[in-house]
Amino acid sequence: MACGGGCERIRDLGRSRRADQLRIGHTFPMNELSPAVSAHLEQVVDGLVANTGGSIHRHDLRVLVNSCYQELASTAKVTTFLPVLTKRLAFKRLRERGDLSELSLHGLPKILVVDERDATRGQTTAALLRFYAPGRFQVSSAGINPSDAVSHVVPEVLGEVGMDLTDTPRPLDPESLADAQFVIAIGETGIESSATSGSLWEWDIQAELNEDDERAVAVVLAEIDHKVRDFLRTVDPDHDLHDPLVAVRDS
Repeated sequence: MACGGGCERIRDLGRSRRADQLRIGHTFPMNELSPAVSAHLEQVVDGLVANTGGSIHRHDLRVLVNSCYQELASTAKVTTFLPVLTKRLAFKRLRERGDLSELSLHGLPKILVVDERDATRGQTTAALLRFYAPGRFQVSSAGINPSDAVSHVVPEVLGEVGMDLTDTPRPLDPESLADAQFVIAIGETGIESSATSGSLWEWDIQAELNEDDERAVAVVLAEIDHKVRDFLRTVDPDHDLHDPLVAVRDS
């Protein structure tokens, strides 16, 4: 599927970031961290540079990311998702300081995920998009008939990613649909390609889940994980993806 102008914007962003890294240096000043973690944290800095439109010096953003990482690491029981959670906390700190407004996010391509309830499939998809591509898109989700809360199976399967990278279910509005560069429609949504100026991706994923059947839930969420990774490889081929987060073990 052709992804239009959104892909070109992402590729341009990736090229400019690599050039910036070559000029400034790509070593994160936390010598005790592994190279993999350092690289992930530098990607967080990349996202903050893009999101603030260069209005804050890269060194200052790197210091902020260091501080947020250390704050989270001091109490974390599981460290796998710390770089992603660090990005979330750094955004919060910038907003609290008044250094980051919603306007600063407008340069990023928008992904809207839509399903019936915005409780399980849509929330999982949005959380995984935020996890695998931090700082590279504006990701939101919505429901045709939204639930009151995110399903408990999402944090149970996704762990800290599910707890920290999901949002309150909300109804679909025509403005968000028309404004998105990429719309992922899961199941029977009734969305037509003419309703959005971007590209429409239709995913056929099981809707009715027996939430007491842990393996059945894991199979569906693993399918979503696979589709999210394939989607990102198509629209953002220059971005290196984290290892798969959701996998089903053989019984």
